[in-house]
Amino acid sequence: MSERQTSSLHGQVAMITGASQGIGQAIARQLAPLGIHLVLCARNVQKLTELSRELALAHPEVQTLPLACDVRDAAQVEQAVTEAQKTFGKINILINNAGVAAKIGLLQEISVEEIDRTIDTNLKGSIYCMRAVLPMMVQQNGGVILNINSIAGKTAYPFWSVYDASKFGLHAITEAVAEEQRGNNIKVIGIYPGAVDTAIWEGLHAEEGPRKEGMLAPDQVAEAVVYILNQPQNVFIKDLTITPLKPLV
Repeated sequence: MSERQTSSLHGQVAMITGASQGIGQAIARQLAPLGIHLVLCARNVQKLTELSRELALAHPEVQTLPLACDVRDAAQVEQAVTEAQKTFGKINILINNAGVAAKIGLLQEISVEEIDRTIDTNLKGSIYCMRAVLPMMVQQNGGVILNINSIAGKTAYPFWSVYDASKFGLHAITEAVAEEQRGNNIKVIGIYPGAVDTAIWEGLHAEEGPRKEGMLAPDQVAEAVVYILNQPQNVFIKDLTITPLKPLV
């Protein structure tokens, strides 16, 4: 990476949800070497603290702020943004990454609790985070919001109907808010990975999900994030789809 690219991001502040593992953790590890200060949000405080210590040792010039935050709770999201603003005075980048995989099955077989968990995390959580950071970004006259979506946000898969709905909804609000905020120099972008080898598959029976062999690695999605962030201000990548080369069947 060139010095010009590094310096353009150095000193910025990124808030990452679902940062304790998987894609969120990989993104944090790739942003820290660029000199980006990190607000790390997740429910698992212990893992966040361990990641924060790891990054502090490897990149002492980078500040990290680990915060317990369940994105399903709008009040917790608002509090996390307030704490970030108190610490850093700004948030330049929001990465909505927190997400869950819904149980696979016919719609009538999915419990109300599972429906709520999926929609509240994958869709409403991202909405709460965008709503909380946008006033600050508008005041700053700039910012980037990256919503880590899924290929299921563009193609509906049978037996994943509630998950599909959460991701299609995220796709819709990403595009709508992107148009709302163009005049404020705020980019709102969707990233649509195919199957990624993360803990999101835990709890699903082997026959319910794709084989892990050939899945994308979290680092590969994180590299896509870095690529987008390194674009000049006048370049708007509306969305980016990244999938495994071969079908996972």
